[in-house]
Amino acid sequence: MNKMLQRCWCFLAAICCCASFCMAGEPVLIVSSDYEPYTSSRNNGSGVVLELIKQAFAEMHRDVTFQFYPWVRCETMVGAGEAFGAAPYFKNEERLKKYDFSDPIVYSSNRFFFNKEKFPKGFSWHTLKDFRGYRVGGIRGYWYIPDFEQAGLTIDYVSDDQANLRKLVFARIDFLVLDEFVGQKILRENFSAAEAAKIGVLERPESFIKFHLMISRKYPDHAELAAELNQGLRIMKKKGSYQAILQRYGLPSHFAVDDPDK
Repeated sequence: MNKMLQRCWCFLAAICCCASFCMAGEPVLIVSSDYEPYTSSRNNGSGVVLELIKQAFAEMHRDVTFQFYPWVRCETMVGAGEAFGAAPYFKNEERLKKYDFSDPIVYSSNRFFFNKEKFPKGFSWHTLKDFRGYRVGGIRGYWYIPDFEQAGLTIDYVSDDQANLRKLVFARIDFLVLDEFVGQKILRENFSAAEAAKIGVLERPESFIKFHLMISRKYPDHAELAAELNQGLRIMKKKGSYQAILQRYGLPSHFAVDDPDK
């Protein structure tokens, strides 16, 4: 009888080990939307943030797969545990109530874009309340919406950044906030030189803030996977491959994030 029980236990243990091995071999699902040069659906997922995430997991012998959706759906999938994480996202108090976050990946420099024909002398601001009385373009779910609403700004909602910039080019809104690299890339690739020349960037930044992977609390083994990602990023920084990816995408050296424990 004891031998029979031992055989059963060995058989169950083998099944568990096999199941664990199979789970370890499954690619980690990460969702995103086009936000070049940080994320891109081109070439099955590219952009500096997605490449850093992919290579960090590769350091830990873990495969990653990317799927692309609108930002709102990305958040829904992460919240439901259908995806491990969504990138790139800023960390704030509201999101911390629902999600975990990786260590910071890179910085993002966000600025107010404006129409130079409408404001030939530029525009000086100190607080968001200085934009009261103007129409500010906005996208639902973006980090700045709660602050804009609290400041009492008039927000003109659109579906994406290109539509937002198009409204600015044709002076249908007065300002919008966007990462400066993302905005310049959209202007170069989707507008004529004459249209792009109408758009300027205010000197004072809206924010210089760290991008993270926003992580599901319902995805299987999410804590272990987060630890692997963070460890992979630290390994990349020591090897120099982290810095090399930033350089390849043209991000300045000050966009690199030091290890959080330094």
